[in-house]
Amino acid sequence: MNLDKRDIITVLIIVVLMLIPRLIVAPYTSGSDIPQFAGFADTFLRHGLCFYKFADTKHSSTENWPYSWPYVYGPGLVLFLAPLRLLASSPIIHYWDQQVYYVYVSMDWIIASKSLFILFDVLSTIMIYVIIRGLGYKWKSSAILASLYAFNPMTIYISSIYGMFDQIPLFFFLVGIYLLYVRSGDKSWRKILGAFSSGLSIGFKHTFLFSAALIFYDLIMRRDKRFRKTLFVSSLVIGALVLFIPFELACFSSIEMFINNALSSSEPGYTYPVCYSFNGLSSLATYINEHTGKNMMFLIEYWWLPAITLLAMILIAYLGYRDPIVYSSLAYIVFTTTYWRVNHQYLVPAIAFSIILFAKLRGYTRCRFLAILYIFLIGLWPIMFPTSWWAHVHIREPNMDIWNLLDRFSLMVFDEESYLLYSLVLTITGYIFVFEVVSAGLSRIHYRVVAEKIIGTTKKLLRIFPRISK
Repeated sequence: MNLDKRDIITVLIIVVLMLIPRLIVAPYTSGSDIPQFAGFADTFLRHGLCFYKFADTKHSSTENWPYSWPYVYGPGLVLFLAPLRLLASSPIIHYWDQQVYYVYVSMDWIIASKSLFILFDVLSTIMIYVIIRGLGYKWKSSAILASLYAFNPMTIYISSIYGMFDQIPLFFFLVGIYLLYVRSGDKSWRKILGAFSSGLSIGFKHTFLFSAALIFYDLIMRRDKRFRKTLFVSSLVIGALVLFIPFELACFSSIEMFINNALSSSEPGYTYPVCYSFNGLSSLATYINEHTGKNMMFLIEYWWLPAITLLAMILIAYLGYRDPIVYSSLAYIVFTTTYWRVNHQYLVPAIAFSIILFAKLRGYTRCRFLAILYIFLIGLWPIMFPTSWWAHVHIREPNMDIWNLLDRFSLMVFDEESYLLYSLVLTITGYIFVFEVVSAGLSRIHYRVVAEKIIGTTKKLLRIFPRISK
């Protein structure tokens, strides 16, 4: 689908309007990851492709990071941040004073890093509009749906107030599904690029593993010639690994170190503070343990059981409703619903995928209602939370006008019980949303046909096995 003049004007209007609130608050606010990103970039500039050897908690003090958090992401982020750090090289100030730890970040680094995040917010918005238009919607409907992402308080908060980068892998994944499934035509080079781009999202953040796995599943299940199928699947795998390969070649075991860092930070535990926990079961377990001392880890440590169960249900539902856009989007909702420690930045792609699910599931009223409800609930948290905290905690000379402006748009909720209730409602809504979409696919399965295929495949394998054993 080619955008006409009206589409281009519409997108430009959305982009200009979405930039206004972002550019107003971005230079004068900073979350704790912004100064830590400077430390990561400095380490990469010092050590180059051996970066992962110095990216764990053991080296945090010698590398002069403000916090001891390890680098748990793919190489994509640091490759983007390093050139920006060369342009904005002001040091991060951090010190202890009377048992209080202070971390201050300079405005040049805030602007440099957030410019990257805001840019990909814009690019993701454009891709959502293009995808919705490609699905057959008129420009007005596409503009409204894209605006649900562009003006959602959570997307503004993540890119422009706190400062995080989940919209970067989101953009590459959206490009992937557009080239694979939305763009008309059957040109192999386009699908190769689409599969590559989908895999590339993992090179930035492994939180896209569930969604990429569904694309992988679809590419294997496609009725393509063996060579084309192999080409597409290989492109996705190469996309996932391409950013890691130079690091591994330069410093052996870099991938292993990345995996160790990711696994160490993923070990289940109580999620403090409750206001920053978006998994209802983890929030409940943390709250009960904190106030009663009871061991509630059983609510947290087995998070993978519902995750695997829901993913298995998606794979089965795919047999009845073969739509990889729907199920790769839903797989991400499974992640944000089941993972034991859901951070607010993870919810930015969930907004985009919920919008796409709304657009795809025409005729499924309950699914569409739940998609909008999920988007609304995600956007509610930054309004509840006193976001002005990030206008002064890492800013040595706060801008009082921005501080007061953010307070005006905040409900200033401080009690943790409200956030506990919020996370429970969000998680329950996520489960209901997933079950509704899955049930839509399961209802369309011809179980007799599927059973016959399974039996036929089993018989073939049994006939082949004796030959191999001989």
